[in-house]
Amino acid sequence: STQSTWDILSVYFFSISFLSLPFRALGRLSSFLLMAPLRLTLAGRIDDEDYQKTFECSEFLKSDRADEFEFEILEMFPTEWEAHLSVVRERAGIERVGITTTCIVYSDDCEHVWTGDDFVKYICGFTKFQLFPFPEDSTDPSAYHNQAKARYKQFLKRTGHAFCYFDVTIDGQPEGEVVFELFTDVCPRTCENFRHLCLGDRPDAVDPETGNAVRLHYKDTRIFRIARDGWIQGGDIVHNRGKGGCSIYGPLFPDESFGVKHRSEGIIGMANQGKNTNASQFYIAVAPHSWMDGKYVAFGRVIEGIDVVRRIHRLKTKPNQMPTQEVIISDCGEVSL
Repeated sequence: STQSTWDILSVYFFSISFLSLPFRALGRLSSFLLMAPLRLTLAGRIDDEDYQKTFECSEFLKSDRADEFEFEILEMFPTEWEAHLSVVRERAGIERVGITTTCIVYSDDCEHVWTGDDFVKYICGFTKFQLFPFPEDSTDPSAYHNQAKARYKQFLKRTGHAFCYFDVTIDGQPEGEVVFELFTDVCPRTCENFRHLCLGDRPDAVDPETGNAVRLHYKDTRIFRIARDGWIQGGDIVHNRGKGGCSIYGPLFPDESFGVKHRSEGIIGMANQGKNTNASQFYIAVAPHSWMDGKYVAFGRVIEGIDVVRRIHRLKTKPNQMPTQEVIISDCGEVSL
C-alpha cells in the first residue's frame, strides 16, 4: 500500500541521516540515551571518622552501582582540607556547606552537594549499604575512628617526609598542637636541623660569645615576634628573645635550596640575617609571600594546627613586635610513624 511505502521510505531516510551524523554528535546522543554515571568528588580529612564512613560508602557504590556513580577521591591533611572547603563553599554557596564540615561529596557543577553524613544516609535510603554500628570506644581495627588513625599514619608514611610537632601555651595555658611536614627531599640538611632541634637529642653546643652551654632544643623557648599579616617567629635557643640562635652544625649553616615557595599560609622557613646565616630561628607564614622566595629557605608547611598559628598571630604586640602574652613551645618532637 501507499502508506506502507511511505513508512519504509521514512525509516530508510532516518537511518541515512542518523549514520551521517558526526562521530562527536553520535557520542553526545549515545551518552544521553545511556544516561552516563553521576560523576562525584569525595573530599575530606583523611584523619576523620566521617570521611572513613563516606569512603566505605563510595567503595560500595563503585562495585554495586558502577553504572550510576563515578568518584574522584581527594584525601587531605587538615590544613589542606580547610583551604579546599573554603573554595567549595564559595562555589556551592556557604549556606549549603558548614564551615566545620570534615567531609563532602559534590558534583562537578556543585548542583549536588552533601556532607559525608548526609550522603551516607541518602545512599542507605535506596541501596543495601549500611554502616557497621561500632561502639564509640571500640578497639576493633575496623572501627571507623581506628581506621582514620591507621590510614592517616599510612598517608604520612607515603610522603616519605618527616613530621614534627610543637605543643604551645599562652600565658601558661595549653593552646594546642601544631604539626609540620618537612620537605626532606628538597632541603634534607635544613630539615634535619629542625628535626633534631625538636627532638633535643644532640649534645649541647657552646655560645662563641660567652662560652656558655647552649641546649639544642626548642622546648621551653618563646615565640618572640609577631609580624602583622606576615609571620610569627621563634627559635632563639641562645637568648630566647630574638637576638641569637645556633644550629646542630655550628653557629650558622648555608642556604640549602629555595625550591619551596611561599605560596600559601603555613609555610615554615629559616629566619636569617642575610645570605648563608641560618641557625635555629624559624618563621611560620600567615599568608603567601612571594617576595620571600630566593631570600629565605622554606623547608616545610603546617599540616595541623593552623588555627593555633592564627590565634598567636592575632595576639596584641609591643612596639618591638613581641607579643604582650608569653607564647611558649612547651613540648616538641617528631611524629612517630
